[in-house]
Amino acid sequence: MDTLLSRAEIPIIDLAHMGTAEAPVRSGVRRVAAQLHSSLAGKGLALLVNHGIPEERLRAVYRALDKFCELPPARRAAYLRQADAGDNHGYVPPGCERFSGGEVREVRHAFNVARLDRGLPDAEVPGFSDVAAALADDFRRLAALLLRALATGLGLQGDYFLRSHARMMQSGNATCMRTLYYPPLGAEPTAGLTRCGEHADYGTFTLLAQDCEGGLEVQLPNRRWGRVGHLPGAILVNAGELLETWTGGNYAALRHRVVVPEQEGARCRGRHSVAFFVHPDDDTPVAPLALTPAEAEVQTTQAQASGVATPPGRGLARLMSAPAGKPSPKHSPIYTAYQHLQMRLRETYAS
Repeated sequence: MDTLLSRAEIPIIDLAHMGTAEAPVRSGVRRVAAQLHSSLAGKGLALLVNHGIPEERLRAVYRALDKFCELPPARRAAYLRQADAGDNHGYVPPGCERFSGGEVREVRHAFNVARLDRGLPDAEVPGFSDVAAALADDFRRLAALLLRALATGLGLQGDYFLRSHARMMQSGNATCMRTLYYPPLGAEPTAGLTRCGEHADYGTFTLLAQDCEGGLEVQLPNRRWGRVGHLPGAILVNAGELLETWTGGNYAALRHRVVVPEQEGARCRGRHSVAFFVHPDDDTPVAPLALTPAEAEVQTTQAQASGVATPPGRGLARLMSAPAGKPSPKHSPIYTAYQHLQMRLRETYAS
């Protein structure tokens, strides 16, 4: 099948020799920072290799989710996502979310893991919380390392974004690991069904691991849709709406969807994926925050001296420089990260 990957239209970033979030290797971070900047500014996504997340951790979560989905509906219902709970934690059955609009039904099971200390189905699926916690910690560490590279690529202090994402997977932060199972479909296409409709993610960026069943499509800058393709072991990173806002549109939020792949009469098999949605702390302002011309020149000079490419447009002059959680005097936040997410969730779950 013709894919963006087969046509070499998706950047591949090797994370080897970056170190860890606690002990980053400066030269490795600078190298990845430049590649990440180029990828997100030009394409909105990249594939990450040598990221340090074992494939077995992913397969363990896939198996745990399969066992949960095999439970009778009444037992699964005990773990339903509660709209009034203040977070996005819990089970979401097929048909409850809608990105496509109209009468299209989106067929998938999702278990959103936003908290590791409650609401997980260990009584029904022994060990569920153990495998979920291990994978979530791996994703959190990878996200922290990428937040450092992201700041470096924008000419900011290395811990700039880390300060506004300090509580990932804790109270006061909406970061969520979303485990997904798309059930098999018949050999003949069914009208009015899809797997996931067109949308952009709501947070800073998303890390996506998926099996080889395919179906993920992304909208490229020329507005056309392209099938991503599968690179074994790779994790996809894409920009979200908050990153687009913070960078004044320099990193556009990637629109994407999951379609039912053509099987030439064969039965469409089940599909698994895990999406780790990286969000800032709830009280983080949502607004593009600008540097003064003097600050922009200093930070651009520092970025160039370190070998990191200058962002497009007017360099760093359109990017935020105020401390995390504090808006620039020139730009008052329209809303916080928490308010932005709640608005988007209301749209997703609207009847």
